[in-house]
Amino acid sequence: MAIKTGLRTEIVISTVLLLGAALLFAGFLLVKLTERELLDERRSSLHRTVRLIGAANPLPSSLSTLLSPLTRDGDLIAWRLLASDLVPVVTFSLESAPLPGELPAIPPGPGEVGENLVYSSTWNPFRPPPVSYLDLAVTTGDSTENVLQLRFSLESLVAQVHRAQRLVLIYVVLYGVVLSVFGIFVLNRNVVEPVRRLRTATAGVAAGDLAPIDVMHGPGEIRELAEDFNSMIAALQGSRAETAAQIRSLEDANRALQQARDEVVRAEKMASVGHLAAGMAHEIGNPLSAVIGYLNLVKEELVEPAQRDLIERSLCEVGRIDRLVRDLLDYASPVRSGDEPFDPLAALRDAAALLVNQGVFEDVRFTDRAPARFERVYMDRGRFQQICVNLLLNARDAMPCGGEVTFTADCQGNVLALHIADSGCGIAPEQLKQIFEPFFTTKDPGKGRGLGLAVCQRLITEAGGRIDVQSAPGEGSIFSVRLPVVREEV
Repeated sequence: MAIKTGLRTEIVISTVLLLGAALLFAGFLLVKLTERELLDERRSSLHRTVRLIGAANPLPSSLSTLLSPLTRDGDLIAWRLLASDLVPVVTFSLESAPLPGELPAIPPGPGEVGENLVYSSTWNPFRPPPVSYLDLAVTTGDSTENVLQLRFSLESLVAQVHRAQRLVLIYVVLYGVVLSVFGIFVLNRNVVEPVRRLRTATAGVAAGDLAPIDVMHGPGEIRELAEDFNSMIAALQGSRAETAAQIRSLEDANRALQQARDEVVRAEKMASVGHLAAGMAHEIGNPLSAVIGYLNLVKEELVEPAQRDLIERSLCEVGRIDRLVRDLLDYASPVRSGDEPFDPLAALRDAAALLVNQGVFEDVRFTDRAPARFERVYMDRGRFQQICVNLLLNARDAMPCGGEVTFTADCQGNVLALHIADSGCGIAPEQLKQIFEPFFTTKDPGKGRGLGLAVCQRLITEAGGRIDVQSAPGEGSIFSVRLPVVREEV
C-alpha cells in the first residue's frame, strides 16, 4: 500500500536530499582537490630535502645524525645507504615499519631523485587510514657514488585528509539541519499554511460556507490562487443571491396563486351559499310573516294569562327564525347603504360603549391601548360597527367567567390594522381554518348560528381588506381587521 505524505514532507525530504547530496559532493570534491595539492606539496618538499642530503655527501658514520631530525620530527620511517655495487652499507628502520623492499631504480646521475609512491585514500572518513608511503633514492656526490634510499610515511597526510572529510560531513549535517528547520518554517509559512487554508476554505465551500479567505503571506502564485478563489467565492455568492431571489419570487408567486385559489374557492362557496340562502330566505320569509301576523291577532283576542304566555313564547321563537332569515339575507347580499371615510377606532369605541350600556359586558374589562385618533378608512360605518359588534360578542362568549378585551392598532404603509384581543379559551388549530365558513360555530348548540364571522369576512373583503386570527387553546384569540387607509389630498 502506498504511503501518503503531505506536501511539506515531500518538499522537505526532496530539498534535504538534493542539498545534502550537492553539499557532500562539493565538500568531498574540495577535500580531494586539497588532498592532491597537499600530496604534491609534500612530494616537492621531500624531493628538495633529499636533494639537499645527497648534495651534502654525508659520511656513513654521520648519516644517522643527519637523518635523526627527519626520523624524529618528520615522517622518515626507514633508510639505507648502498655502495656503488648496491651492497647495503648502513640500514635503519623503525620497529613499526618494515625494511624497504623493492625501492625505486637508481637515479641516472648525481643529485637526481628517483621516486616510488604508494598512496591510497578512501571516501569513508571513519575507516582506518590505509598504508601510504613515498620511497625516494638519491645518488650522493662523492666519487664512490653511494645511493641513499629513504622511505617516508604519508599516513599523517591521509589522517589529515580524513579529518577534513569528517569536518565536511559534520558541516553538511549541521548545515542540513539548520537549512531544514529554516526551510520548514519558511515553507510552512509561505506554502503549506496558505495551501491548508485554501483546502479548509474549499471544504467550507462544499459545506455551503462562502466566506472569502485572506492570504497575506506566500509567493505570488499562492496569492494569485487565493485571489482566484475569492473571485470564485464572489461569483458563487452572486449566483446564490440570484437563486435565493428567484426562490423568493417563486414562493411569493406560489403564495399569491394559493391565495387567489383560496379566494376563488371561497367566492364560489359564498356565491353558492348566498344563492341558496337568498332563495330559502325569500321562501321562508313570506309564510313566516303570515305566521307572525296570525300569532299577533290571536294574542290580542286571548284573555287568559297562560294562553297569552304560550303565544308570546311562540312569537319569541318565530322571531329567532326571522332573525336567522335576515342574517341569511345579509350574508347573501349585504347592502352598502353609504360608504364614507371615518375613523375606525371611533367606530369601535362607539360599538363597545353601546354594548356596555346594554349590560352585555358585566364581567369583562376593556383595555384601550390604541391611539386617540388614527388614519381613516373608506366603507359603510354602520357595516363596520356591525363587524365590531360581532367580534366583541364573540370575545365575550369566549370568556364565560369574565376576562379582558384589549384594543390595539398600527399602520403598515397604506394598510391599517385594528387588533381585538381577548383572554378567553382560545380556538383549536384544526378549527382555525373553518371559523370563517358559513354555519360553522364553536359555540354550544342554540347559542350561535355560524354566520357572524362569515358576514364580517364578506363585508371586509368587499371593502378591500381582510380579517386574520391568531389563537391557541388556553391563550385567547386576536382578531385583526386590516383595511386600506384614506390619504387626504393636500
